[in-house]
Amino acid sequence: MRSRRHTAVLLTIIIVVIVSIASYRAYLSSLNPVEHETDRWAVIEDINQDRIAVEPTDDQIWLELVELQQNGTRMYVGGIVERYNNRWGFRFKPDTITVAQFTAEALQATLRLISSDIDYRVNLGYAYVGAKVVEVHSPS
Repeated sequence: MRSRRHTAVLLTIIIVVIVSIASYRAYLSSLNPVEHETDRWAVIEDINQDRIAVEPTDDQIWLELVELQQNGTRMYVGGIVERYNNRWGFRFKPDTITVAQFTAEALQATLRLISSDIDYRVNLGYAYVGAKVVEVHSPS
């Protein structure tokens, strides 16, 4: 009798965990990976074909992103990692976004890698994603 009760409790716990994980994954999927706040933003795509929006405040960086979109060149795009309410749980702080041909190896990542350990990346400060610019959006 006791064994059946323990089995029932264990099955209930397993079901609750599975439902919780499925709900969390559905919530993450509902978040927009390219969430943005301004009317000037670009979408970058990393080597895994994952995408995120970047919203640089610097006009020169914006022009570099537009040029990258036009010529299809892959560069490192990044900045200071900060928590944000999108699918990835982070964004690159807009006033720190930079574009670089080279960067320190320890700062190189993919969107999934950054997302998997945001606390580490926030504490490290900067991160860069080898990416191409697939969309640019600006006011008319």
